[in-house]
Amino acid sequence: MIYVLLMVLLILTAIALAFKKVFERLDEKVESTDTNTAPAQASILYVPTSSNDSSLQAKISELENLTEIALMAGENIGFGKVVAIQNGTVYLFDPTDEDMYNLAIGIAKTSAVSGNLIRVALAGKISGFTGLTANKMYFATLNGEITPVQPEKGMIRSVGFSVSTTELITDFSQKYLYDSI
Repeated sequence: MIYVLLMVLLILTAIALAFKKVFERLDEKVESTDTNTAPAQASILYVPTSSNDSSLQAKISELENLTEIALMAGENIGFGKVVAIQNGTVYLFDPTDEDMYNLAIGIAKTSAVSGNLIRVALAGKISGFTGLTANKMYFATLNGEITPVQPEKGMIRSVGFSVSTTELITDFSQKYLYDSI
């Protein structure tokens, strides 16, 4: 168990260090040029202060608070789409693809063209949607879309609860697979 946690910690630390400067540039670029994305929100990105900056338990606590991450888009992805993270690359979530069942998922906080960085919300509130129905649970559907109607077959993944017509609080807790996709 500790070995797995250490591996996850090492991977996330490497990603955080590699993208720290890119995050800063991405923030500047998003704020100045992209009008189709959610407003900038506070987030927590794990960046150690040194190679032995604190105990393992403290690092794990920090990782539990990770709310977003920037990774490479494996295809064109728009704001608000449900995405799956596979081998450090972000793809649109497809509930008919059983290989995506155990992948980490999130919601795109920015738009990106394949091969460019995209910011993905892993937890928290996301603003900038249009047309949500307030006070509804939303689920992932084809092409990374979200719907307030629970799918009747395939993979069921909750993505969040709408608190208004423009805001969604992430909730990826519901996850199950129907026998026949």
